[in-house]
Amino acid sequence: MAWGIPEKLAFTPKSILHYESGYLAIGVDGELQKIDSDGKLVGKPVKPFPTPIRSAVIIDDMLVATWLDQELMLARMAAIDLGKNFTEGVSRGELRVRRSIDKSIHPSGNEWSHVLDAEPISVSANSTSFSFVLWKKGVYNLGVNSIENWRSPEPSWPKLTKVPRAEETVSTTCDDETYEIWSKGGGVIRYDVNNGNIIEQEILPIDGYLNQVYKHEDNYLILYNNSTVALLKGGNVELNAQLSGPISYAEWDTEKEGWYIAGWRELIFISTKEQNRIQLQEIAVFVDAKTGLYLCNNGVWDIMDSKKS
Repeated sequence: MAWGIPEKLAFTPKSILHYESGYLAIGVDGELQKIDSDGKLVGKPVKPFPTPIRSAVIIDDMLVATWLDQELMLARMAAIDLGKNFTEGVSRGELRVRRSIDKSIHPSGNEWSHVLDAEPISVSANSTSFSFVLWKKGVYNLGVNSIENWRSPEPSWPKLTKVPRAEETVSTTCDDETYEIWSKGGGVIRYDVNNGNIIEQEILPIDGYLNQVYKHEDNYLILYNNSTVALLKGGNVELNAQLSGPISYAEWDTEKEGWYIAGWRELIFISTKEQNRIQLQEIAVFVDAKTGLYLCNNGVWDIMDSKKS
């Protein structure tokens, strides 16, 4: 991409997703904004559904997302074609009066949409399918056309049952071969993403709780509840480091063999060979390992000095 620094977003961003034509910005209240390959904003921000987006992935040019409103106790899963213009959804007030299944409101402009009867915990995708966990229901893998490929019971780790909340799913990762579910107590289950068979199941020997897990091939970045991160490879912890707080986004840099991290008022690069940190006034939401562009939660983009050469 021949990126310039994009204009300021008109909403508070939650996350940024890569796709073939550029990037998709997702707001904390469910806004969607396309950014083209030159870094220009495309159209205006649109809310297809009047609740926050819990999880989102892109397969080809199709956005698959879950919308969750805990107050109204409703959830949706839907797909939206990024090749089409976004369309504005209804107001939140309409959700309050349209509560029956037969009158359910769905995200505007969807290719397909489902009412979910449980909380969607996490969605991860590879190039052909997406997988997710439904609370107290199970694990599911679907094609981008919403056809179910397989399902599995909710993951459990017998050795963690007596530890409060230790079996709760905190993160999932997915590639073209493996789908992984990570629990708060350090449990991990690896599935064959093509058929749902369990490949292996283990519990990491950790001191504390897991919060987030990022993966690139056999490289893992693991965030603990005390804001400590670990670099994990081949089942071995290669490095531990202390951050200022939670991680909004992390991306592997293949050339430098390390992680760029958008963190709590900081940008970090961490590898087994070096660690660099840039303090920020705002909370970082996204960082591009190739260009050095980053986005903060005030909607302003900038570029890291180390990437300006």
